[in-house]
Amino acid sequence: MSSSKSISNRALILKALCENQSVVSNLSDARDTQTMNRLITSNEKLIDVLDAGTTMRFLTAYFAITNKHKVLTGTARMQERPIGILVDALRLLGATVDYLEKDGFPPIETKGFSTQKVDALTIPAM
Repeated sequence: MSSSKSISNRALILKALCENQSVVSNLSDARDTQTMNRLITSNEKLIDVLDAGTTMRFLTAYFAITNKHKVLTGTARMQERPIGILVDALRLLGATVDYLEKDGFPPIETKGFSTQKVDALTIPAM
């Protein structure tokens, strides 16, 4: 039995943050996890997360803090899902993230992380 997509996606992010020096097994069979696994190491500038909301949010933070210049997009429905709280938090921390169409929603572009601006922040739990 494979694990949950939520745990699998978190494990893939941790693996990437450790520069892939670990082995992750028993990943979820969910399409969201397959999408995360495929995109997290992609050399492409355009990252299409399809309709995977967790993948969109995790990769936005991952690409921003690892100085990867990426354009993240998804399905029409994904582009209606708000991401402003995350982008605001990343910007407060020191990341450069731009909206490409409508403020607060994908598609977005990550342009890297300059320097850490704050040691703590508070975000709404919505």
